[in-house]
Amino acid sequence: MAATGVIRFGLLLLLWVAMAGTDPLGLPAGAAAAALGSWASLRLLPPLTARPRPAALARLLLRFPWQALRAGAAVAVIALDPRRRSAPAMVAWTPRLPPGRARDAFLAYASLLPGTLPAGDAADGTIAIHALDGAAGVAAAMTREEARFARAFGIDG
Repeated sequence: MAATGVIRFGLLLLLWVAMAGTDPLGLPAGAAAAALGSWASLRLLPPLTARPRPAALARLLLRFPWQALRAGAAVAVIALDPRRRSAPAMVAWTPRLPPGRARDAFLAYASLLPGTLPAGDAADGTIAIHALDGAAGVAAAMTREEARFARAFGIDG
C-alpha cells in the first residue's frame, strides 16, 4: 500500500508541476495538495490485489482495435444494407466476475465495442446486454471477452 501511495503522490505532484510550473513558492503547496490527494485516493479507492499479466494485457489491448473495427463494420452492414434487418434484443448474461470494481471495469470496456451495450443489472443477478443482433451469440461472446479481460488483469483466480 505504501508503494501505491508513493506512486499516486508522485503522479499528483507531476500533475501539479505540469499545470502550475516549478515555481519554488508553489511547490510546497503542490506537495501538500499531492499528499492530501494521495491520502484521499487511498481511502476512497484502495489498491487492488490483482497483478496484471503483461503478455495477456498486451494481447487484449492489441486485439481491441481490430475487434472494434470488425464489430463496427458489422454494425454498418446492419444499418446500411436494406436487405438486412436489425434484430435488437436485450440479452441476459451471467458474469463470472463478482460485483465490484473489476466487473465495472469490464462492463465499461465492453461498452466500447460496437453492437453491444451493457444496460444494467437484472434482479436475478444477470446483466442486461442491449444487442443489435440478439441471435448472434452475444452471451457466449461476452463470457469469452470477460475471460480474456480477467486473464489480462490477473483476476481470473
